Amino acid sequence: MKWPIFNRQMLVFKIFISFLVIILLFSSFNLLSVHLFGKGVQKEIIQYNRLMLKNTAERYQTHFERMKTILFDLYSDEYVVAFNRQLLRKSPLDIEFSSAMELMKPLRAQAYNPMLYLHNVLIHFNTPSIVFEKEGSVEADMLFSRFYVSEDYPLSFWENNFRDSRNYRLHAEETFTVSSLNSALDLQLIPFSFRVPASNYQVIALLDGNLMREAYYGEEDNRQFMILEKDGSLLYSTSGRLAATDIPKFNESEDYILSGDYYFFREAPADSSLTYVTAVPYSNIAARVRTTTLTLILISGAAIIIGILASVFFSRKINRPVKDMVTLLLRRDSGKLKSTIHEFDLIHQNIRDLMLEKEATLKDLIDKRSLLTSFGYINKLKAIMSDINDWKDIAEMNEPFFIVLYQLHFKMLSVENSQMKTDRMAYYIQEYINVVMSESVPSSHTFQIENNQILSLIRGKDLGEELEQGLGMLKMILDRDKDYFLATIAISSVYEHSSQFNDAYLEVQEMAQRARPVDESQVIRERRHVPPQLVFTVQQEQELYANLQAGNHEFCISFLNRMLEQFDRKEASIQQLKQLAAGIIARVVKILAPYGVDAESSMQQRNMALMKECYTLDQFKQFYEHLFLTSATIILSIKDEQDPTISFILDYVENRYAEDLSLELLADKLNLSVAYLSVYIKEKTGTNFSEHLNAIRIRKAKELLTEHNLSVQEIGLQIGYQNVTSFIRMFKKITGIPPGEYRKSKRM
Repeated sequence: MKWPIFNRQMLVFKIFISFLVIILLFSSFNLLSVHLFGKGVQKEIIQYNRLMLKNTAERYQTHFERMKTILFDLYSDEYVVAFNRQLLRKSPLDIEFSSAMELMKPLRAQAYNPMLYLHNVLIHFNTPSIVFEKEGSVEADMLFSRFYVSEDYPLSFWENNFRDSRNYRLHAEETFTVSSLNSALDLQLIPFSFRVPASNYQVIALLDGNLMREAYYGEEDNRQFMILEKDGSLLYSTSGRLAATDIPKFNESEDYILSGDYYFFREAPADSSLTYVTAVPYSNIAARVRTTTLTLILISGAAIIIGILASVFFSRKINRPVKDMVTLLLRRDSGKLKSTIHEFDLIHQNIRDLMLEKEATLKDLIDKRSLLTSFGYINKLKAIMSDINDWKDIAEMNEPFFIVLYQLHFKMLSVENSQMKTDRMAYYIQEYINVVMSESVPSSHTFQIENNQILSLIRGKDLGEELEQGLGMLKMILDRDKDYFLATIAISSVYEHSSQFNDAYLEVQEMAQRARPVDESQVIRERRHVPPQLVFTVQQEQELYANLQAGNHEFCISFLNRMLEQFDRKEASIQQLKQLAAGIIARVVKILAPYGVDAESSMQQRNMALMKECYTLDQFKQFYEHLFLTSATIILSIKDEQDPTISFILDYVENRYAEDLSLELLADKLNLSVAYLSVYIKEKTGTNFSEHLNAIRIRKAKELLTEHNLSVQEIGLQIGYQNVTSFIRMFKKITGIPPGEYRKSKRM
């Protein structure tokens, strides 16, 4: 059996080929993406390891700086100093060891703090040789020979440490055998000591290297992490085969090197004497690249195979009902088409009727000109709500005419209260206009083309007195219902032939759009001059919005009243005033955004609805008074509630979000400690400093993405993110979508 899919003239073949072209096109793009991805993924993995090491180094460095502060505070504690004075001045029998209980309190508070990753804190007095630790006091010889035993850190080491001229010393990690009453454990501890030269005592913090690694470095995988002194000596290393001597020499501009079978990553903070190094096996990175590339290729291959099979299936499925329908047509059989596609069924049911009407339609088209031929405007009128038979006489009309457009402006709030639908109201209005115009101008023909548009077509040229009489009566009657709607009546010029109907319609539409802001029906007989687009000067706009931001609603109301009077003297139209109001609403909501009013909030929707109900100058003035009073109330109420310190911080961040801001910088300006300021901001606002900064930056990014064509990287730099990856990650975290998708959604 020969499949119809291989017949080049068949619909199924053409559909199948179209599917294949699409599959091949997307496959080529996919393979190109795999090729480019294979080249870029290694760089991404290297960049990831660099960032991981940088973050790890910052965490370790911050912790070491914190430990310096803790060691200094313990060393300077008044009870420690007082007890040391007793040891130096009194005989052993006169020493009041009960007073040592006070120095144990701060020691234990730090030793048991889980966030410090300490195993113990020791206060070692040289004379007499005694040590205070979290469990109590013990002779130094017993402590270092029985409870904290290490070959590299015996008692003699710590006694020699008293002769070292350095204050702070971070010692190399070593295995300590830590014994208690019932057990003994081998722990990897990093000693960190502090003393003042010529002092009788020193403070030693025993940092748990494994706990710090888990907190700051994470799982090891096959990576090896090391901390080196400035002279290259090893302070700390996770498990691995590499030693400090295996680390290659870095140039100052290099932060990673491929040496042997390893990638070495280095981070050397400028304000530290320590160097942090991560060694990642080259095989790890190569294996990830290979695995990712192979996975993508397999997925691409599977997608191509599935796409081809689906193409065959859907091509035949689409072709089958078409083939059956053609067969039935050739047989002139009116039987039911067996198809799962509803549209094909409908086509088949109606084709036979169309064929029967074909001959009658052709004969009618020969005898008479088609309405579509006689009237080019018919495609532009959206919904002619009159009997199409009425148009046959108009189509054959060959004499001068003009049209009258009745543009209805429904006041929706009043209409909703009346519980009457606008389409029903429009129908009654059209019927009444038809009666009045038929009596005044018998040659008129009135019909409705849209829900808010009614047309009267009038034959002849000079019908001034009759037309004026009819329009005068209409205006008087329509004005009685001005609480529900207003009508703009526009009269076109005289046209010579019915084929010019489209020009006449466009003319009256343009005239109706230039209606003046008055609370009555208007009759417009000629194109009225209107000013160009209503805009403020730069100085006026800055002055208006500056006063609004300050909560000065009285100035804003007075300013807009003056501008409205000025625009009215220039004979601005209602449409122009509404366009101006829509722009001001958008700008006001944007100003309120920092105060918690979102740009797409119900406030904007309410004001837009109120603005659409404005038809007179006084109504526009009342609208602006409500808008500015509401906005100023929000601004002033929030400003009154704000703490002066918080206001300074928020204003500072709002104005300098693009700079390299930090909590340390603000703390220095306010003469406060960083820790206190961080807690203060969190307590007063409910969020921390970094969340405030990122929220403002992302809000500014939304504006740039919507209003400018800058790239994502350029926008990230403008708002303070030096790394585009950090910007994209933060934008997605706050908004839920990446910047590119946000820009597309807004433009759509």
